[in-house]
Amino acid sequence: MPAQIIQANETPFEKIEIDPVTLEVIENALRNARIEMDATLVRTAMSPGIREQGDAFPLIADHKGRMIVGQFGSYIGPFLEGYEGTVEDGDMIFLSDPYSVGGAISHCNDWLVLLPVFKDGRLIAYTSMFGHQSDIGGMVPGSMPIHATEIFQEGVRIPPVKIWKKGEYNEDLIKLVMHQSRMPDWCKADL
Repeated sequence: MPAQIIQANETPFEKIEIDPVTLEVIENALRNARIEMDATLVRTAMSPGIREQGDAFPLIADHKGRMIVGQFGSYIGPFLEGYEGTVEDGDMIFLSDPYSVGGAISHCNDWLVLLPVFKDGRLIAYTSMFGHQSDIGGMVPGSMPIHATEIFQEGVRIPPVKIWKKGEYNEDLIKLVMHQSRMPDWCKADL
């Protein structure tokens, strides 16, 4: 069952004519937004995987989950098809389960945050970022065991959950997730 999108305003989008100059301005503004997403995350990250290796990837998608700017294409549409929850204004979805995004993240160390963007009660876009965390529990420090035979040995595998729901922060969930890491301060700061 696909995700249920809850909108206060379900007015359909209208197609409008855009001249080439305006189109270029919008395109560059979106491209710069992606660059700023990268720069902010790398500048503030605690995890060396993000800060030093640049193992983080931003995405801006339209209201249907189709990539506008990003790097690897959009996993949002397929994610929404398999997500059995609601998407509402004030929500922020968090996950580290590679299977729930069709392998867009490759292992449990990659934490993904998805933010639906609403304006005047209508879903207009999605923004998302995922980045590599240094330690999420598991059988070895760093959570990348070379002798692992199953995904559960990597550490905590987080299904899609809301860390913000209708504007309310779920602090208990964050405490539970951070308790699994050998470096909870780094993970919390990066999140």
